Amino acid sequence: MAESVEASFTFEKRETPTEEQLAASQRAAMGVGASVVHFLGCKKHKDDPILIQIASQAFFALYLRWIAKSWIIGDKTYDRFLDTVYGRIRDAEAQAISGRWRALTRAHIQQAQHDEAQRIASLVNAIVSGLADILLAAGCSAPVEELREALKKRFNEKIAVMVELAMRINRVIGEDVTSGNLEVVAISSAAPFDKATMEDAYEDGRADLKASDNNRVLCPTDLGLRRLTRISTIGQSQWEEKLLLRPKVALESVVDNVDDW
Repeated sequence: MAESVEASFTFEKRETPTEEQLAASQRAAMGVGASVVHFLGCKKHKDDPILIQIASQAFFALYLRWIAKSWIIGDKTYDRFLDTVYGRIRDAEAQAISGRWRALTRAHIQQAQHDEAQRIASLVNAIVSGLADILLAAGCSAPVEELREALKKRFNEKIAVMVELAMRINRVIGEDVTSGNLEVVAISSAAPFDKATMEDAYEDGRADLKASDNNRVLCPTDLGLRRLTRISTIGQSQWEEKLLLRPKVALESVVDNVDDW
């Protein structure tokens, strides 16, 4: 879906971005990273919209990961606190105990939340707003409300399906699995590329990257999955880690062939 986000809109370079574009760029930087937003603002998109596609994929990946890993979906207020509490329990107790605590806590929290349809609608609106910010940061000249309405009209149902899937994953890894810890993985920007733990989503048949290549991660594009299981409860915690699905990334080198404004 990210491949067609930009298809209906036009982009132009402005010497002085509008206040709306500046505000959108700041919000987009919080969502996909300052490096991505920098390239959105200094590269052409009319004939080659790949950076808009990548930024959109990154936003989807990071936002859906947040949904999948949240204790309280749609509300970040208590997530850090609950993560801290769970981390202490996980380090101090056997896997069966910490897994059961997590499952019970997640289940009761979900029961206390608002109507699921309302949550989905709210999350869809947040994603639409994030995509509109990316388009504005890339030089789209349309007003933000017009962008949001156009995006919602075109992609509302598809985004809702993605949100529902992320919420389902949240339940599976949070409530259903107690024998280990399943974690949704996204690679951070500027991380060195490592073929053992990630995939280049825009690989073009090149030979193995050399140390001199521009091979740092620009942003994540697809989520991965890993399993952590505590294998020792005596002394210092020991964990067994297994990567079940490698996450995908776009490398900084992807911008090398995109023309500047």
